[in-house]
Formats: sequence, structure tokens, C-alpha cells
Amino acid sequence: MSLLAISTGLAILAILGLIVGLVVLVVVIVLFRAVLSPVVEIARNAREAPEVAPFLTNGVRGVDELRRTRDLCNQVPPLALAYLEKIQAGGGPPPAARAPGPGPESPQAGRISGGKP
Repeated sequence: MSLLAISTGLAILAILGLIVGLVVLVVVIVLFRAVLSPVVEIARNAREAPEVAPFLTNGVRGVDELRRTRDLCNQVPPLALAYLEKIQAGGGPPPAARAPGPGPESPQAGRISGGKP
């Protein structure tokens, strides 16, 4: 009996083992690429960090304006509630005087002065 002689069953098992090994290798390569791409991006960002750092030391422009806007927006609800309470109590603004000119029911409503119909 020779060392190179193998049975048919062993040959089939060897071929199946090679196929499974190839599938596992493909899965490992796909997973490795999925892990490697974020690592490469992080490394690229780390290389760019010294270039960007001077811009970040001064802070982001517009933050003070945003803070002022937030403070003003936070003041609106209490003022609106106070205004509504004042209107409900009957101390609201005086009724608006009717502006001179045609009313909404007038045939002249919507025309520009001196214009053609």
C-alpha cells in the first residue's frame, strides 16, 4: 500500500473541506474589510487633526448668538401667557381703527390705485 493512495470517501471529504475553507476565507476577508474601513477613516482623521486644531481653539463662531436666541425664545412663553391673561381679563389692546379705503366687500378691493382692471 502506497502513502499516496487514499479512498474515494477521503478524497470527497478533502474536497468538501477545501470548499468550506474557501467559503470561510471569503467571509473572513469580508469581515476584515468591514472592520478595516472605519480604522482607515479614523487614521485619516487623526492625521488631519493637527491641521484642524487651530480652528477649534478659537471656538465655533455664532455660539454666543445662538445662546442669546435661546434665551429670548425661553422668554416668549411666559410673556405670551401673560398677554393672553390680559386679553381674557378685558385689558387687551384697543380695537384697530378701520383704515381708509375700500373694504374687503368693495368692488375696488384688490385693485392697485390708478391701475386698470
